[in-house]
Amino acid sequence: TSVQLQKKPTQSPVKTHMLEDCSSSGSLEDDIYVMGCSNVLDTASQISSHQDNRERCIKEKERKKTHVKMDSTRLSKEERLRLMEEKKQLKEREKLLKAASKAEAAEIKKREKEMQKWEKGKYALKSITAEIDKKVVELGSIGGHLLTRFAEKGLSYRITSNPVERTIVWTMVVPEEISMIASEKTEISYVVIIYEAEEFCKLVMNESLVGHVQSVQHRYPHHTICYVTNRLMAYINKREQAQYKNSATYTGWKRPAIEEVLTKLATHFSKVRSRLCVDESELAEHVVGLTCSLASCQFRRKLTRLSVNANGSAIPKDCIDKNLIKKNLWLKALVAIPKVQPRFAIAIWKKYPTMKSLLSVYMDSTKSVHEKEFLLKDLSTEALLSDDRRLGEVCSKRIYRILMAQSGNIKTDDVENGADFFTNHSTS
Repeated sequence: TSVQLQKKPTQSPVKTHMLEDCSSSGSLEDDIYVMGCSNVLDTASQISSHQDNRERCIKEKERKKTHVKMDSTRLSKEERLRLMEEKKQLKEREKLLKAASKAEAAEIKKREKEMQKWEKGKYALKSITAEIDKKVVELGSIGGHLLTRFAEKGLSYRITSNPVERTIVWTMVVPEEISMIASEKTEISYVVIIYEAEEFCKLVMNESLVGHVQSVQHRYPHHTICYVTNRLMAYINKREQAQYKNSATYTGWKRPAIEEVLTKLATHFSKVRSRLCVDESELAEHVVGLTCSLASCQFRRKLTRLSVNANGSAIPKDCIDKNLIKKNLWLKALVAIPKVQPRFAIAIWKKYPTMKSLLSVYMDSTKSVHEKEFLLKDLSTEALLSDDRRLGEVCSKRIYRILMAQSGNIKTDDVENGADFFTNHSTS
């Protein structure tokens, strides 16, 4: 035992205390006792080694926890930075998308405004192009005056070879800033044929004008054709005066029947016209004015069978419902009937808001003619002094007889007096 103490000076106090206990017993002679002490020492060393291992494990675990905590802290910082960067990029992207959508909305709104201007005809003169045949430009002074007047008005033109010589046709294209896609040219159904006086007289004297008109109509079946001549009557008068002064020289010339031919163009052909211009300046002014009219008329409201030509001109200027009547076709039709005042039309419109609603009652076979004629007599009208009055029997009868008239050839007064009504009943 003393030898073991010398070899292991670094043993724990527990081991030393146990050795001291074993040495103090003083029984070294007994081998069994020595073996028991050695077993005790081995057990103590195992306990000590277990404690050391446990402490080492605890320290290792604490070290690992510290490293994990530090790593997690480092990762969390990096993650926060990454998330912050992603959030910043997302905000920038959303900002760019919002700006792009705002710009696109502004562009669409601008295009819509431009389209509304286009539909109202604001860009009509900018979008129309006159395609002038090169033969017209070669006519000397006519071509110069014509191109100069086009340039002064700022109108577009193009010198080309048209299918029919000496013609001017027009096309219209939607501006690129309005249309999303390139649109095709729209051809305006009007064609002008320009002739000098001498050439037109030859055409008439050779009796080839009718054939020329037919050939142009074959090429442009839906177009309105207009023959424009320059100095025609002046040329004819000059030739007649020269023939009168020198009858021997001009024996072969005969005055062409210009008036008869021009009248025949208007009466025997559909959509064929003529225009006699005094000089080149008037001819150029006529073509330029025609170009402006053709451009603007493309955007006018098309007339229908129920269109009222008066267009509200029969409405008194001091009428408070003038704007309402002009916007309503049924009211304009009622006011267009003679002796139907605007307040009468308003009273009828409130009871029967459409022509169909009133005609459905007029065409009801279960009602008698007397009931239909006096259908509107009790409708109240609003006067200027707030004194309500009835429409009256005369006005009610007038409206019924005009709306239910069977013939369009008789006068309005005759219809009001029952001419159409009595005629139909007497023939039936």
